[in-house]
Amino acid sequence: MSSRPRTPAALSSTPPPEPASLPRPLPGSAGRLALGLVEALPLLLPALFAGFSLVAMVLLHLGLYRPALVLPLGLIGAAAAGLGVGLVRPEPLAGNRLLDGAAVLVTLGFAALNVRYSAQNISVFRDPAAYAVTGQWLVHHGSLPIPVEAEVFGAVPGVSFYSAAFDPGPAAGFVYPQYGNLLPGLLAVAGWLYSDGLLLKLNAMIGSAALLGFYGLVRQYTARVWALVAVIVLGVSLPQLHFSRNSYSEPVTMLFLVGGLALLREAQRRGSTRGYGLAGLVLGSAALARIDGLYFLLTVPLLAAATLAIASPERRRDATRKVTALLLGVAMPGVVAMVNLADLSSPLYRDNLGSELAMIAASAVAITVVGAVAVVLAWRTRLLHRLAAATGRWLPGVGAAAVMVLAAVAASRPLWYVGRIPDAPEPQIHYITFLQKANGLPLDGTRSYAEQTMLWFSWYYGPVTVALGVLGVAFGVHRLLRRGDLRLLAPLAMFLSAALLYITVPSIVPDQIWAMRRYLPVVIPGLLLAAAAVLGLLARRSRTGMAAAALLAGIMILIPAMLSSRLVTVRDLVPQLPEVLNLCDNLPAGAALLTTGSLAVTYPQTARSYCQVPVAAVRQPTRAQLKQIQATAQAHDRRLYLLFTDPDEVPRDTASAGAAWQQISCVLISHWNATLNKAVADHGFDKRMLYLGEITPEGMVTPAPSSRPPLWAC
Repeated sequence: MSSRPRTPAALSSTPPPEPASLPRPLPGSAGRLALGLVEALPLLLPALFAGFSLVAMVLLHLGLYRPALVLPLGLIGAAAAGLGVGLVRPEPLAGNRLLDGAAVLVTLGFAALNVRYSAQNISVFRDPAAYAVTGQWLVHHGSLPIPVEAEVFGAVPGVSFYSAAFDPGPAAGFVYPQYGNLLPGLLAVAGWLYSDGLLLKLNAMIGSAALLGFYGLVRQYTARVWALVAVIVLGVSLPQLHFSRNSYSEPVTMLFLVGGLALLREAQRRGSTRGYGLAGLVLGSAALARIDGLYFLLTVPLLAAATLAIASPERRRDATRKVTALLLGVAMPGVVAMVNLADLSSPLYRDNLGSELAMIAASAVAITVVGAVAVVLAWRTRLLHRLAAATGRWLPGVGAAAVMVLAAVAASRPLWYVGRIPDAPEPQIHYITFLQKANGLPLDGTRSYAEQTMLWFSWYYGPVTVALGVLGVAFGVHRLLRRGDLRLLAPLAMFLSAALLYITVPSIVPDQIWAMRRYLPVVIPGLLLAAAAVLGLLARRSRTGMAAAALLAGIMILIPAMLSSRLVTVRDLVPQLPEVLNLCDNLPAGAALLTTGSLAVTYPQTARSYCQVPVAAVRQPTRAQLKQIQATAQAHDRRLYLLFTDPDEVPRDTASAGAAWQQISCVLISHWNATLNKAVADHGFDKRMLYLGEITPEGMVTPAPSSRPPLWAC
């Protein structure tokens, strides 16, 4: 007997969720309380981080980013958010509760592994070093932007205070970091609490917190055992390992998004207005980490409209309260993120984001307007009910088929499409051409390799996982359209919108493993969640299905683990931290530093943040420049030094006759080898020597005296 399609009216008549007021654990039931705490931890960690982060970013905007304020007030904010997470569940989740403890142990294991092999990425070539050195600056200073003490060097032509990722802004005498400032702020906390070394290890701990939050999300949709499988697959994969070990903003973004979705599902289960507000706060905090996190938050007005549209007349007031709490929760960190972007980030960065933010704003307005119309129609007419009845028999199948077709088209793109970036910047063209030569590929620096995006997932997770993930998404879409289960709407909408955009147009330099950062916050977790759901469905069918699910789970884990085995013990960009600390030890009190050559682009803010001295850059210094700068520095009671990597970078007319240059350091810096046509699998070393010269009043450069032996690690 065929079932009739369900209409919005039918959906609104589903039994109401359990009340938010829940029984407390009995006094003395320490075991039950411990189990409840372990079970709640995947939800509790995202809430704690969000509460702390919101307070911290408000204080940063006020120029009050000091441990005496940030730590106590941030902990109060964290505690207030954490109180919204219940320890007693209104309904049991599938699977043994001891698996929650296993998930905690697994994520702690990944934290220990990644802390041990964390990167030291502080010479600014790309985003991670910019985050790290901004965090190091905040360890010793309570505000942004960063003063450069230009008066120490004088107004000499050719002298620059700006460098990679640190740009001029509206306030003269300051540099403005690109990107959002939440991750640097969190890294600074690690520097306050322990050391410069812990600052570079904190992201490994954040990455493991994100893994636990991911477990908390997946177990809402399938049995705990398959949620644990998904966590292990993600944890052993190279994208998660690499982006957690470096100072990337994607792990903390993922923590807020998967944690917020898990809390949203929990709020839907409990029917708690406060829970909706907490879920919104955690989701909205993704914008504090990455301003493009606003794109993922387009899911929120969509869910709000759907929640109101299907609410029955007697439940509309309650639905309005929940939606209002959700929207207000998202708005608080969203507003702080936009204000910080306007005041604390570089104008160049804002200009580069202009088209993206305009697209997000236009999409938000469109969703809001269409959603408002849908709510009015649902509340005042029967039009949507009739539409649901007319399409209920065929729309679920069409939606599921559309997912399969789109995935097939995306996978086939290498056969008929060649991705290019017509307006690619010149440095990117040179870099891609360099990698193409190294990989033996045809030379075309405008290539985006966008046609390979589906292959990228297969490289790191295997075709079995990708196929299971696509099947899981198709099944989820079918179920959403068939049953109208709103608990599926938010994760599916967030995943599908992100996948459709970034698989089609990745909008990132396509070298591996760099390009995979685009997919870490949403697309990769969504794919693995869907694959885990398929395993759960298969396991419930029969013993044979259980055996097949176990076999597939093993394959899902084995493929990324085998790929990672070649690089799991390779620390990226080590020993950059001892290198810069050695430089600082060679600079006396009252020093001022000039960088030249390649260091003029990558090193000014690194030296400024770690050595706490005025720093400027001169790409090709002349004797006249050095004489002028030295006179100004001397007038400010500063001794002027020049940092370079090759004595040939010092003009001949400025080098002292017969000078015997001695390196202050020589290091072999490890790195994962970038590729274009396969997963990253190898590593190498770059040799770098640093020389330090002192500028005399005549503009001559002489070897700087040092009582310290050189750092020799070549």
